[in-house]
Amino acid sequence: MRAIEFCIPSLAYIFGLLLTTHIVQPVQDWALGVEVFGSLLFFPHAVRVLTAWLYGWKSIFLLMPGVVLGHYMILGLPGFTSGAAIGIIAGLVIVPLTFECFKRCGFDFFATAMHVPKFIPVFLVGSFASIFNAAIFNGFTGGQSFATLIFVIGDIGGLFVVCLFLMLIMRRQRTAADSQRGVAG
Repeated sequence: MRAIEFCIPSLAYIFGLLLTTHIVQPVQDWALGVEVFGSLLFFPHAVRVLTAWLYGWKSIFLLMPGVVLGHYMILGLPGFTSGAAIGIIAGLVIVPLTFECFKRCGFDFFATAMHVPKFIPVFLVGSFASIFNAAIFNGFTGGQSFATLIFVIGDIGGLFVVCLFLMLIMRRQRTAADSQRGVAG
């Protein structure tokens, strides 16, 4: 694995976090007229899901620098508590674990098993991973169920938007390739 491949997931995670906190969250607060703890579109979860889909268990190590740096950027040094450490580790492990559970049940949705990328199975696994992650987070922190629901909605909403965006890009590339073949042939 080249150094650039190693950096891309962490950089994508940080980009998704910055996009969420500096654009989506303020627009959401303005549109709703009230500040909500949590974003209805949380793009870092989509990065975790897509990285686990592509790299499996390696995604933990590929995302770790970005997740730690992103956590520091948002909460600073006081944000590194034992609960935060559990949350960081759980957030990194749950997504590849969910893909692995689906694989053990006979549904291998890892990118290596697909000939053509299919985002519906990726979305399904990512949705389950979000629910598992929220349940673990809620169990360890004794969190409020409304906040947990917002986290799940944000994870699934962000994953949906990113998957839709990637699906449209790939469809456009296929269309361009098909039309090029038609002109060349």
